[in-house]
Amino acid sequence: MFKASEVNADGATITSSGFDLTAWMNATVPGTVLTNLVQNGIYPDPYIAENNNLIPDIYNVGRDFYTYWFYTTFELPAAGKEQNAWLEFRGINYSAHVFLNGVQITSTPIQGMFLRHVLDITRVANFGSINSLAVIIYPVNNPGNVANGGQGGDEQIGKDVTAQYVEGWDWIIPIRDRNTGIWDQVSVITAGPVVINDPYVVTKGITFQGTTKNAESAGPPTPA
Repeated sequence: MFKASEVNADGATITSSGFDLTAWMNATVPGTVLTNLVQNGIYPDPYIAENNNLIPDIYNVGRDFYTYWFYTTFELPAAGKEQNAWLEFRGINYSAHVFLNGVQITSTPIQGMFLRHVLDITRVANFGSINSLAVIIYPVNNPGNVANGGQGGDEQIGKDVTAQYVEGWDWIIPIRDRNTGIWDQVSVITAGPVVINDPYVVTKGITFQGTTKNAESAGPPTPA
């Protein structure tokens, strides 16, 4: 993980062979930018004493301050017949661009804390080899000024589809990076030419000894 404003390269370069990552810090995913900055000793634990006051608030320092690159590699098995691959993000806060093996695979940023995003990576994936993945994470568009006080601070929090309380509420101090990061699992899915996703199955009725009953009202079957 590394601050985007301090990386003199784009995602295509970062995910190409030979890019120097020695200065980058380790990151835990799922995890937020601030969580990883605390784990790497950049800032103190905000849950201890008044340490949270020692951490810069995004409203004062700007969104670029908490805009970070995340990088990793993963290996895919050799491709079978008509093999396809997808990259699934179960939760990113707040928006991101994704690069794989020197190619940008998001034409527009994926956005929204509670949306799942599945990206087709078949054409750029290295089957049977190592893949380089880089994701640039942007904070919420409207971080809000909690210093104004009151429920919701300056009323900016409702403009983003995110966990609004982290931007300041009447019962909690703000999370300084507004929970920017990859907060849920990331996975790679491989399959053949046909995939069945999210099936919806409804039981219309079941038969007991020649009698059809509604599944909701039917009791257990009669023992033989």
